[in-house]
Amino acid sequence: MVVLSTILGVPKCYGLLCEIFERIFEEWIIMKKWGVLLGIAIASVVFTLSGNTVSAKGLGHDANAAKQIEFIRRNLSGLTQMKAADSKGHYESALKDLQAITEKYAGTEESLEAKFYTGCVHNELHKYDDAVKWFDAVLSYSEIDSNFKARTLYFKAKALIGKGDIASAKEAVTQLRTVEPMAADSFGNELSGTMRIGAEAPAFNVVDFTGKTVDLAKYKGNLTILTFWATWCEPCIQEFPKIKKMYGKFKEQGVQIIGISLDDDIEDLRGFVNQEAIDWPQIFDGKRWKGAIPSLYRVTIMPTFVALDRENKVRYVGGDTDALTQIITTLLAESKNLPLFR
Repeated sequence: MVVLSTILGVPKCYGLLCEIFERIFEEWIIMKKWGVLLGIAIASVVFTLSGNTVSAKGLGHDANAAKQIEFIRRNLSGLTQMKAADSKGHYESALKDLQAITEKYAGTEESLEAKFYTGCVHNELHKYDDAVKWFDAVLSYSEIDSNFKARTLYFKAKALIGKGDIASAKEAVTQLRTVEPMAADSFGNELSGTMRIGAEAPAFNVVDFTGKTVDLAKYKGNLTILTFWATWCEPCIQEFPKIKKMYGKFKEQGVQIIGISLDDDIEDLRGFVNQEAIDWPQIFDGKRWKGAIPSLYRVTIMPTFVALDRENKVRYVGGDTDALTQIITTLLAESKNLPLFR
């Protein structure tokens, strides 16, 4: 089977998830038509680029609106190869066009599909609350067919994971399981018990890329953020200034960061650390997704942030820097004890 991530332009930042989908769809391709499959096969692109049509009882169809949707879809598919900073304006323009279709063709299948794509674009922009709102708007219509419902539930679950709402994500996956069980199974790693909120963070004692020891147990007493990232991950680089700003604001209050790099080449990591004057430790083993700590924490998407409280219990998992900042602010308010580690 030709690698799906190559055919569909799946960003590298979703590496292991792509492998999961390739295995799933090797089996599914025998049982289902391609038109049904593609919408979910490219889930790790964060929005569907398959061109599937929507089937919803009681809604009309408008050929002109359908052409506009197809035009927008094709434009969006080209953005997956662009850098995040370059593509942002195009996504925002697409949102305006989709909003116009939603309003002008209200009561049609195309209007409902425009809402779905609106949610997907918000996902790509990391505006997860907005994404969930639009996916819920689609799901509120009870007469959509099972394929469209499965796609919407899938991306809603991804948005909820992105914002760190694991409990709600599990509910969405439970609903997805009643429609497409194998698609729901692909969330196994992201929603595993290892990463459940309130659980003790998996311990590790390793050396960073400079040879210094990083023992998570010694970070107790602080608020610790684990950042899973790589220099080749464009969304990670996009979020980095926010992380650096947050660290500068909170580090004197006992907030620590441990970077876990999924880079291939240590020189890429070394160069970026020196260029950005990063002063928190960076763990590197050159094994990408199969590295010891990414495997321990079952990381499948980057960036992933894991916030730990002063007892090293997991309080947030996701890729939303704003949500992470809110969590850290809340945790600082809960406990004003002096940090034990500097």
